[in-house]
Amino acid sequence: MPPERLFEIQIGFYATEEDAAQLTEGWTRLLDGRAVPYQLSVARQENSAATPLAEYYEDLPRQWRFGHPEADPGSRRIHQVRVGLLASRPQMDVLRDELTRVICPDPEHNSPCAVPWESGYTDSEESADTTDDLNQRYGHLL
Repeated sequence: MPPERLFEIQIGFYATEEDAAQLTEGWTRLLDGRAVPYQLSVARQENSAATPLAEYYEDLPRQWRFGHPEADPGSRRIHQVRVGLLASRPQMDVLRDELTRVICPDPEHNSPCAVPWESGYTDSEESADTTDDLNQRYGHLL
């Protein structure tokens, strides 16, 4: 089996607080069912459009407006779930795919997602700075 190391999976999404809570419950249930040490946290865009989170995921509100051209976005905001985990690279790849299926169960659908999202990950083997950062946040999982 490949060696385990720290990863952080990030999923940015444009949703209401209620949607964010439901998604977080789904992600937590999924992760609780796996034998992988993890820590899940959710960050939310504050009202200021100048927050780094809003800049990083600036395309998500546009995606929502594309699918809902005449609708008011209401209380939708940019959120980001971060999942720190201790896993092998193949385990992380499977978990990342499973986590994105919580927000988009059918990746082959023709229309935009009801909740626009993007995902990425950080690997502790990327650089010394990344290793230090992930160890600082998730070292307790080792």
